[in-house]
Amino acid sequence: MKLAHEKNKATRARARQLLRGHRGAAAMLLLGGFLLAVGAGLLPLLLDFAVTRATAAIPEHTPTIDLGLRWAKAGGAVLLALPAALLCAPLRVGREAWFYGGADGRKRSAARVLFWLQPRWAFKAARFVLAVTCAKLLWAALYLLPGGFLLVGTLLQARTGDLAMGLFLSAAVGGAALLALGLCFYGATAQRYALVLPVLARQPRCKLRNAIHLSAARTNGNCAALLRFRLSLLPWAVLSLPVIPLLFTAPYIAQCMACRHAEILNGGVG
Repeated sequence: MKLAHEKNKATRARARQLLRGHRGAAAMLLLGGFLLAVGAGLLPLLLDFAVTRATAAIPEHTPTIDLGLRWAKAGGAVLLALPAALLCAPLRVGREAWFYGGADGRKRSAARVLFWLQPRWAFKAARFVLAVTCAKLLWAALYLLPGGFLLVGTLLQARTGDLAMGLFLSAAVGGAALLALGLCFYGATAQRYALVLPVLARQPRCKLRNAIHLSAARTNGNCAALLRFRLSLLPWAVLSLPVIPLLFTAPYIAQCMACRHAEILNGGVG
C-alpha cells in the first residue's frame, strides 16, 4: 500500500511538471471539447423542432400519422448520433494524443490534435470511441441491471402498499447492495479499455482488435489499482466546483491519467 502511494505521488508530481507552460493550451483544448460535446448534445432539439413543425402542418392527426412521426423522430436520433460522434470523437482522440504525447516524452504540438481532424483519421477515431463506449455499456448492463431491477422493482411494489415493511427493507437493502457490488465490478472491468485510445494515439495505424487486446493485456492485474488512482483524483474534480476553477483542475486530472496510462503501457506499475 505504501509503495502504491509513493507511485501515485510520483505520477502526480510528474503531471504537474509536464503542465508547466502548457496549462493554458490544455485548458483551451478541454474547453473546446466540452463546448463541442454540448453542441452535439443539442442536436436532438432539431428533431423536436422538426416534429413540432410537421405536427402543426398536418390538419388532421391519425394514429398512423402519429406513429410515423414517432418513428421518424427515433430514426432521426439514430442518424444524428453519427455526426455527433464524428464531431466529438476526433477531438477526443486528439486530446488524448496531446496529453499522452507529453507523458510519453514526446513534443507537444497542435499538429497532434489537427492530425485527428483529417477525414480519414476522424472516421477511425469515431470507430474506436464508439466501440469502447458500446463495450462499456454492455458491461454496465451486465453488472448493474440485476441490482437496478431489484431495487426499482421493490420501490415500485412498495408504492402500491402491498409489501410488508420487513420484506421491503430486506429487498431494498439487498438491491442496493447488489447494485453497489455491480458498480464496483463494472468500475474495475471498464479499466480494461482505458488504454485503447492511448494505444491509438501512439500508433494511429493500429487495428481496433489489437488495441483492445493490448489494453486488456497491459491492464491485467492493474485494473483495481487504476480505478483507485482514478478515484483518488475525484476530490480535485469536487473542489473545482466551489473552490478551484475547473479550467485549473481539469488539465491536471487529464495529465495525471495520461501519465498513468503511459506508465502502464511502458510496463510499469504493478
